[in-house]
Amino acid sequence: MTSILSLSARAALQWRLLLLWAACVLLPTLLLAIPVYSLLAGQLDYSTHAPALARALDIVALGDLATVLGRQMPAIGTAGFGALALTLALSPLLSGAVVAAARAPDQLRFRALLAGALAEYPRMARMLCWAVVPLGAAVFLGMWLLDMARAHGRTVILPEDARNATLAAGAAAALLVLLVNLTLDAGRAALATDRRRTSAVAGWWRGLGLLAQRPGPVLSAYALFTVAGLVLAASLALGRLQVPPVGPVQLIAALLLTQLIALVIGWMRVARLFALVRVAMLVR
Repeated sequence: MTSILSLSARAALQWRLLLLWAACVLLPTLLLAIPVYSLLAGQLDYSTHAPALARALDIVALGDLATVLGRQMPAIGTAGFGALALTLALSPLLSGAVVAAARAPDQLRFRALLAGALAEYPRMARMLCWAVVPLGAAVFLGMWLLDMARAHGRTVILPEDARNATLAAGAAAALLVLLVNLTLDAGRAALATDRRRTSAVAGWWRGLGLLAQRPGPVLSAYALFTVAGLVLAASLALGRLQVPPVGPVQLIAALLLTQLIALVIGWMRVARLFALVRVAMLVR
């Protein structure tokens, strides 16, 4: 198990794969950020208080921006919908690239990586569509747990008891979503080990079988890489908050830190899927 974790962690550092991840994350971000940037630039660039507003926004500036944002909400909403659609369209491409890289004995060059991603796109797209069913069920169950916790909170005397029930329900809902996401990644790993299989439902069901057969390796790999990635990303996010984007050096540093956070999240997802593919290959 240790060898699977170490090999997956190192293999997930393939620069071509991470560069493809960064590009696919950056495109939807730009699609949403450009209208917001134009809105902020039109309101703040020509202000006599621009240097001070670049460091912190006062109440008056926030009120003015809220008014303008309300008028421009349809355009920003359209940009947000376009960014979401582009993210969903690129997600199977990224999953296909990870599957192709995990299956290859050596690191793939860009052409082979993109060819493998495109070849896997239909199966990964079907898995993305099927994900709506288990994720929707998990969200529905999580909302039911939160409603039950709120109902319990109205019957207790101490506010702390109500708060603890809500926190427990929220934690259970988050764990449900993570568990469903694990089964979906296990399904992708099952599809990666059998190119003949085209059904997303059958692949997901086989992923459930992988979880039932090897619960220890599957859960530990997923949990370790998730915790490591989130802790590292949170640490970088705290560092990013300490860098005010005032001046060219600070702006470049803030941009690099933001991209590094995206790469860490990408490494986390790639490493998890690499580990699950290796476990699935052992089960075959």
